[in-house]
Amino acid sequence: MKKETVLLVVIAAAVLAFAGGRLSSNSKAPAVGSAQPAQVAPAAEGQAAAPADAGNGIPSTMPWKGAANGAVTILEVSDFQCPFCSRVGPALKDLMAAYPNDVRIVWANQPLPFHNNAKPAAIASLAAHRQGKFWEMHDKMFANQQGLTQDNFEKWAKELGLDVEKFKTDQKDAALATQVDKEQAAANATGAGGTPSFFIGGKLLQGALPVEEFKKAVDAALADAKAAGAGKTGVDQIKAAFGKHGGEAGTKVAEYFFEGKAPAAAPAEAARGGDAPKAEEGPATAPPDSFDIWKVPVDPKRDAVKGSDNALVTIVEISDFQCPFCTRAANTVTEVEKAYGDKVRLVFKHHPLPFHDKARPAHAASIAANKQKKFWEFADKCFNNQQALTDENFTAWAKELGLDLAKFDADRKDASAEKNITEDMEMAGTVGIRGTPGFFINGRKVVGAQPLGVFKAVIDEEIKKAEAAGKKGQAYYDSVIAAGKTFSELGDKQNDFDYTNLPYIGKKDAQYTITVFSDFQCPYCSRVSKPLHDVMDANKDKVRIVFAHFPLSFHDKAKPASAAAQLAFEQGGSEMFEKVHDALFAAQRELSEDKIKEIATANGVDKAKLEDALKNNKYEDFFKKTMAMGEKAGVEGTPSIYINGRKFEPQAGLSPDVFAKAFALLKK
Repeated sequence: MKKETVLLVVIAAAVLAFAGGRLSSNSKAPAVGSAQPAQVAPAAEGQAAAPADAGNGIPSTMPWKGAANGAVTILEVSDFQCPFCSRVGPALKDLMAAYPNDVRIVWANQPLPFHNNAKPAAIASLAAHRQGKFWEMHDKMFANQQGLTQDNFEKWAKELGLDVEKFKTDQKDAALATQVDKEQAAANATGAGGTPSFFIGGKLLQGALPVEEFKKAVDAALADAKAAGAGKTGVDQIKAAFGKHGGEAGTKVAEYFFEGKAPAAAPAEAARGGDAPKAEEGPATAPPDSFDIWKVPVDPKRDAVKGSDNALVTIVEISDFQCPFCTRAANTVTEVEKAYGDKVRLVFKHHPLPFHDKARPAHAASIAANKQKKFWEFADKCFNNQQALTDENFTAWAKELGLDLAKFDADRKDASAEKNITEDMEMAGTVGIRGTPGFFINGRKVVGAQPLGVFKAVIDEEIKKAEAAGKKGQAYYDSVIAAGKTFSELGDKQNDFDYTNLPYIGKKDAQYTITVFSDFQCPYCSRVSKPLHDVMDANKDKVRIVFAHFPLSFHDKAKPASAAAQLAFEQGGSEMFEKVHDALFAAQRELSEDKIKEIATANGVDKAKLEDALKNNKYEDFFKKTMAMGEKAGVEGTPSIYINGRKFEPQAGLSPDVFAKAFALLKK
C-alpha cells in the first residue's frame, strides 16, 4: 500500500516487504525482498567504532547495500518497530533493480520514543552488523515486529550463524548505543524526525512512498551528482552531491551522518502556549504536493475552532495528543498564530493513533472540555504532559481550568465523544491522512511537523488569493473546498485476474469476488483473516474470497505454507483449504517445515504428496505466476485486497459495513 493510516487500515493495506540490493553490499548474503533475488557480491562489514570508511564515504559502522561507488547515495532513516518503515521495502527493491550501477542505500537508526523496543532492536542490528549480518537481522526484525525481544534477538542471531556470545557482548558495548543516539540526533537536526525518512542526494523524502516518487528523486540527483562529485571520492563526493541537490541542508546531512559532526543541541520542545521556544523558521517554500485542494469540512458548531470568524485562511490541524511530532507541530502553529493574527483561524480534528494507548481517552476528554469552551487550554495540558495522560490528570486539569467537573466527566464518557473521534478519523482517511500531524491550509495539505517557513509559504499564497477574491470567513472556506478532492477507497483500474487453480471459499459464481494477495508468514495477513470471515458471514452467498499466493522472499516458511494450503485445496477443495489456511495463520509464530506438515496432515492433506511437493518445489512456477499477476495489478506487499478486480484501500478498518459501502460503489 502507498499511504499511511491507523492500525485497522494498516491491517487492511499493510505492505510488509523489505529493501533488496543488486550490485554489491556490505552484507555477506544475497539481496532480499525479491521474488527472484539477484546475486550480490559480498563484502566484509567494518566493525570499527570510529567512522572510518574504505574510500567510498560510508563509515564502517553504518550498514549499506547497492552500488559500491554509486553516484546517488540514499540515506534511509528508519525504526524497526515502525509499521510504515516495514512497508517501503518493495519500492526500494524496485528502485535498486532499476538503478543497479547508480544507487546505494545506507541505513541510519531513528528509534521513535513511543516504540519501546525500537532502540534495543537498533542496537542488536548493529551488533549483527559487526559480524556481517545486518541485513539478515534487519529482515528478521521487520518480519517479526511484534516480537522484538532479547530472547528473539539471540534466537535470530543463532539462526543466522552468528557467534552468539560475541553478539550479546557487543549489544552491551556503549559505542553502539552512542551510535544510535548520534544518528537519532542527526536525524532530528536534519528534519527526519518521523520514519521512514530518506535523503536522496541530500533531498528529504518522507513516508512509505511509491517507487515512482523515489525514481523522480533519483533522476534529479543523478542529473547533477556526477558533475558535482567530479574528481572527488569518498565522503567528499557525497558532500558535493548532497550539497548540489540539497543545498546547505544536504551538506549538513553529509556532515552529521557521514563525517560524524555533532549537530547543535535542539531547544527543549513544548506545546502551544506557555514558554514554548520559537519554532525554527526553515525554508519558505510550499511543499510540491501541497497545491491540490482537499475537501476537509469544518463545522464551527461541532469542531474546536480558534481565531476570527472573518479569517482569510482556515488551518485544519489533524492531531494526536500522544504523538511527539504533534507536540512539535503545535509549537509551530503557535508561531503561525502570532505571525498572522486574525488573518488565520485554527480548527482541530481528532486522530488518536491506535498504538497510542492513552490518546483516545485524552481526545474524549478534550471534546468534553470543548463543550465548556476550554478545548484549547485542555489541549495544551495534554501536549505539555504527553507521558501523563491519565483519568486522574484529566480531572485535575479540568478542575484547574474551572470546568463543571460533573458535566465534564459525563461528557467525556458520552457516546457522542467517541462518535466525534471516529468521524474525524474517517474524514482524515478520505483526504489521505494516515499518520499525525497533518494540516490543511484552505484545503492544501501539509504533512508532518514542518518548519514555520513551510506554513508561511502556503499561508501567504492563500492570503493573496482570498484578498484578490474579496472574500473571507466560513463562507469563503466552504467555497474553496467545495470541489476539493477526496480519496477513493476503490481504485479505478479494473484488473482481470486469472483465478485458475487459486484456492477460494464461497460460491464460485458469487456476485463479489474479494481477492487477497497474502503471505502465511506476514503478521498483518493473519489479522485480515477474521474480518474476511465476518464479511463472508454477513453476505452469505454473495461473496467469494480468493487466496492469491504472494510469499515474500524474506519469509522463509511462506512458500512451504502456501504449498501446503494449495495442495489442501487441490485435494479437498474449499473446505480443506479453509481449515489449513486458518490453522497456518493461528500457528504463524511457530511455523517450521515440520509444523506446516503437522498442520496440513492433521487436516487431511496427503503426507507423501506434501513431502514430494516441498522437496521438488512443485508450486514454484505457480507462485511466480500469481505474484507477477499481483505486481502487474499494483501489489507492493501483503496483504493487498481487490474487490471484483479493483484495488480496495479502506479508510476505516475491515468491517462488513466497510465492504458493503465498497459493494455499493461497484453498482454505480
